[in-house]
Amino acid sequence: MSKERFLERQTNVRESASRLAEAVAQPESELIRDATIQRFEFTFEVVWKTLKLYLERQGYECGGPRPTLKKAFTENIISTPEEADFWLRMIEDRNLTSHAYDQELAIRIYQNIVRDYAPLLGGMAGKIQNLEWD
Repeated sequence: MSKERFLERQTNVRESASRLAEAVAQPESELIRDATIQRFEFTFEVVWKTLKLYLERQGYECGGPRPTLKKAFTENIISTPEEADFWLRMIEDRNLTSHAYDQELAIRIYQNIVRDYAPLLGGMAGKIQNLEWD
């Protein structure tokens, strides 16, 4: 992958995290909940895939989201064990979002996004902006 493509990914991460932040700032309704979950799905995907590209450029094998996020922790991109636990929970909730037709599940995931995941994704977007493609 080229440096230009990585810079494009950094932009995608920044924009998707910003759109997620817009969604969680809205008063909750069924429509906002659905939109927030959709934006969470996209933001999570672009973040972990951008981390994967960066880590692979550093010489690491990453695979899917779980090994990528674990490697991000060992490389101190994810700073604390507590934060790493939230990222692992985020993977689980992301995998459940295809079942968001279950109203109780959708509400629980939405609350996790608003309370925990959106701030973490926003913080990671900031860290990704500072990663250098050598």
